[in-house]
Amino acid sequence: MQKMDAIYSLNPLNRLDQTRGNEADFKSRRGLDSSVFLLFNGNELLVHDETLCEFSGLQLKQYDMNVHDSVLLGELEGVNYFAISVEDNKNVATRDDDGNFSAHPLRKFPTRLFTEKNLYPEAKLGILAQAASVLNWHLSHTHCACCGEPTQIAHSGWRRDCPSETCGRQHFPRVDPVVIMLVTYGDQCLLGRGHQFPESRYSCLAGFVESGETIEDAARRELFEEAGVAGGDTHYLLSQPWPFPSSLMFGMHIEAKTQKLKIDYHEIADAMWVDKADIVKGLAGDESLPFILPPSVAIARNLLEIWVGDK
Repeated sequence: MQKMDAIYSLNPLNRLDQTRGNEADFKSRRGLDSSVFLLFNGNELLVHDETLCEFSGLQLKQYDMNVHDSVLLGELEGVNYFAISVEDNKNVATRDDDGNFSAHPLRKFPTRLFTEKNLYPEAKLGILAQAASVLNWHLSHTHCACCGEPTQIAHSGWRRDCPSETCGRQHFPRVDPVVIMLVTYGDQCLLGRGHQFPESRYSCLAGFVESGETIEDAARRELFEEAGVAGGDTHYLLSQPWPFPSSLMFGMHIEAKTQKLKIDYHEIADAMWVDKADIVKGLAGDESLPFILPPSVAIARNLLEIWVGDK
């Protein structure tokens, strides 16, 4: 099967991991007028006048933005990239004379602004996922998990330290591994509906990887738990950072041993086998079908496109 890049999987930054511990270097980079800052409110990206989402250090000084808790994302062509959560900066729109700031949910960002307005190149969308994931981690780890003390941001934003002399634990960002499965049986594939999906939306089955489990075992387990289908040959196809709040999606292909379904309705709302010909129609935008396929932002779309493109 031919591989293709999923949305948010391309990130050209040099992450500068070897210099993160140099506080002086971090502050120097952060203080440059030429440095680039991405502003987030949770999973909403702040955009100015529908045309600008990368703000220079000079602009943030004009907005009187607090950059103290910014995270160093990396460097690209001599320019340093940072991310900031605006929750601690109140409403940045009130700091701008024309008030033309707007917040855009990152789930809809690629299709709404990337494709329609060409606001951010596809080759850099992974930077947005990186920024959102690490900022989400900071927002959810404000206290030490060991002793409960408020933690302090450190290591250029890639660590939180407990200040307690009796604890002193260091906490690092984590990502949650998730398997998402293209399940096929001949020229049919298995699609499922989540309980929270929009009406008629169907997608590939998915689930979290458990401790002490390979991604292949997790994929077969989730398939059997959700749909009652035994999986055979299983292999990895592609991956996608998914910053909602901070996951890494592993796209897997499973050849099912049977088509008999035993759906766990606590896990999913529905599941059905779909002919490859109908998947082709759905990807082409055919609205007469009894299902709607996942949007281009989802790795499930990539998995289906890979399958129908396989001759």
